Formats: sequence, structure tokens, C-alpha cells
Amino acid sequence: MEQRRTVLLADTSTEFRILLREAMEKTGEFWVDVAQTGDEVLEKVQEQEPDILIMDVILPGLDGLSALRELQELGYAPMTILTSAFVSDQTLAEATELGAAYFLPKPFRMDTLLDRMLKARVTHMLHDAGMPANISGYQYLREAILITAADPSVLNKAVTKILYPEIARRYGTTALRVERCIRSAIETAWDRASPETLPKYFGCTVSSQRGKPSNAEFIALLAERLTLEDDQALRA
Repeated sequence: MEQRRTVLLADTSTEFRILLREAMEKTGEFWVDVAQTGDEVLEKVQEQEPDILIMDVILPGLDGLSALRELQELGYAPMTILTSAFVSDQTLAEATELGAAYFLPKPFRMDTLLDRMLKARVTHMLHDAGMPANISGYQYLREAILITAADPSVLNKAVTKILYPEIARRYGTTALRVERCIRSAIETAWDRASPETLPKYFGCTVSSQRGKPSNAEFIALLAERLTLEDDQALRA
């Protein structure tokens, strides 16, 4: 039986749920269940423990933000992408505080959602590894992991001549700043990581006794984990 990533899609629009569900399941990568209310989200997350929760902020009864807060209090933290046709700075701030990986304004294209779902997986990994989202190296590191997962050969070449300059070009900065900020972000995450996090993401290749991994080692290990998850999701 094919193993797919499980998604819970919560939205009040029946038409939107049908279209989005069909589009995601058509990729062959996802199995999608749906919910219409915040209370239904709480029930289904506890029953199914989905890999990904895509939820509109505005839901009947318990709204999306309140549902996310209650899930955290119950000990459930699925990778979450919040959506809404109405976006405010306060809502964005609260979504970030509650650990939402992305906030996607409506309307959006399906390819945009799939891209955000991939980036959200990396975001979830970095959060789990103890890395705060408010440090500058966070975005650079996420980009480096995505680039490396798509093309592992970049780490076989001169990282300082290829990977860092490409990230710098995308963010309008310098390769030296990218390198330094990634280093700082890794050091921050390493100091904050729980004892369970190291073997979960890095296996036996690194440990607190051996010291912090290099930039390239950290990027390579998380990019490899991302790729392995993709492979496993497509195998029987």
C-alpha cells in the first residue's frame, strides 16, 4: 500500500475543499481529509495526527488561531499552514507566535501552496531543532537546505563560491554575510537543542561531545533527511 503524507484541510468552503483536495491527491504524495470547523480540527488532529494541517483562520465556532493554541496545549504540533483572505499584522504575529510554519493569503495558486508545504517542512525541522525564526541566518539556512535537497552536488563543489553567493543573490546581500549568519544560526540552535533532537536529526554523525557541526555538515544532514522523507513517502 502506498504511503502518503497525511494532510488535514480545514476550510468553510465546500467547493474550495474539493478543488484543493483533488489537486493535492492528484500529485500522488498526499492523502487528504477535510474539516469544516475548529472543533472538528481538534477532533481529527487528535485522532489522525496528520503530517500537515492547512487551516483557514476564519472557521465556525473555534477559529483557526484558537484551534492551533488548543492543539499546542494538548501537546499536538502538526506542521501548520494558515490561510485567510484577510491578513493583519496582529494575525501574522499571533500565527508566528503559535508556531505556524506559513501564512498564505487567499486566493493562492496550487503550485504556491505546494512550494509553501515544502518550505514549511524545512521550517518545522528548524523549529524542532531549536532554531528561532527571528534570527537572520534562519532564512538563509532554510534556503540552503532547499537548494541542497534539490541538487546535492552543490555541496561537492565550493560552498563559498556557489551556494552562499546564490543565497546572497536571492536576498540582496553578500556571500560573507550569508556564511556568518548561517554559522550564528547553527550555534544558536545547537545551544538550544534538547538531547533528543541531536540523534533525531543527526544520528551518530555528530554529538554534543564532538562539538557543533560545520555549516556544510548541518545543511547536508537536514537536506538528506528531507530527501529521505520524500523517498519513503513514495515507497510501499
